[in-house]
Amino acid sequence: MSNILTNLDPITPAASKKTNTSDPPSQASNHVKSFHRCLQESSPSTQGSNGAPVQHPGFTLLPADIPLDSIPDSMYTTPFPDAYQTREPRKDQMSGWEKYKDDQLLSNPGGDHYNLRDKSVDADPKEQEGFWGRIKKDLSDSFDNLKNSVGSLLFGTKMLYRDDRNQIQEAHQKGLLGSVGDFFQDVGSALSFGAWRPDKEAEPQGFVKRMGFFYSKMKEALFGDLVQGVGGSAIRSGEGLVLSGWNLLEVVPDATIGNLEEGRKLTTTIFDNGQVAIDYLTDILPTGEAWLRVHSPNFDDLNDAKAPVVYNIQLPERYKGDARWEYVRNTPFRKTIETIGSIVADIATVAVLGDSSFSSEGRKD
Repeated sequence: MSNILTNLDPITPAASKKTNTSDPPSQASNHVKSFHRCLQESSPSTQGSNGAPVQHPGFTLLPADIPLDSIPDSMYTTPFPDAYQTREPRKDQMSGWEKYKDDQLLSNPGGDHYNLRDKSVDADPKEQEGFWGRIKKDLSDSFDNLKNSVGSLLFGTKMLYRDDRNQIQEAHQKGLLGSVGDFFQDVGSALSFGAWRPDKEAEPQGFVKRMGFFYSKMKEALFGDLVQGVGGSAIRSGEGLVLSGWNLLEVVPDATIGNLEEGRKLTTTIFDNGQVAIDYLTDILPTGEAWLRVHSPNFDDLNDAKAPVVYNIQLPERYKGDARWEYVRNTPFRKTIETIGSIVADIATVAVLGDSSFSSEGRKD
């Protein structure tokens, strides 16, 4: 490359050209520099005085004296396309079945990946790999479900659910005895037309508002305390007993085929899905949680009243302010299976109650 450069013809810089053609050629040659010499003079030295190479700063489009604090953060970080970023799966990307199963396994002890005492879910629980770890969890879940069964007959139990940020939270469910107490309290408050308000509501003023208070408290006593509270508590108590036995039954496969990895996976699949099925069957029974959602109307606005079934279907997945929907993700999948199951339960109930075979005995003279 250097040989080619040194053999190039001399180039006269534009600044050194003369308009006077009478100048002698010897004078013009003093202003001529070879292209190779121009490169040498304009290029920085690559060696120091001692022969060591000189380190030059890296090339940059920014001036060397620009303050660093004036450079925006976007100059340092460049966002990559989503395809190149690793993201953890989010709960709102779960299917309807996965959300339903997650809600049900959080509501009662028993799921192999669910530790309700620690309010945690572990995709790979190490305790399931050990023999005593599996047996201990089965017995612990059975005891907790039995305890919930008794609590549902008394003053209530605790349950877990996911909030709108998919974080596990704790809620309280009324017990049967507590619901009976609330019933008499609400009836007494209604009959006093607002003079006695143990729930700390604002005192109604005027005849119309006192009559409205009476209607509201009687509705709460009948449907909230008796149907939803007493009826729901009785069903949850029975559900706890069934699940307690289901957990005890899981001890057998966990102690045998559970010693093999494939056996553990099979046991988890069968018993976790079995628990979800038990939850579903108890929920769709009359006064069960799903049955109440399906059969709930909305007459708050008489010009836009919603009939049972229709009201539940039109509600969004997340609906706050009402305990019937607040602790579940009311997905289209959940609405579909609960609506179908509740209607089938209605038909079965009418068939049982309408059985008049007991009256077919012969008439006695």
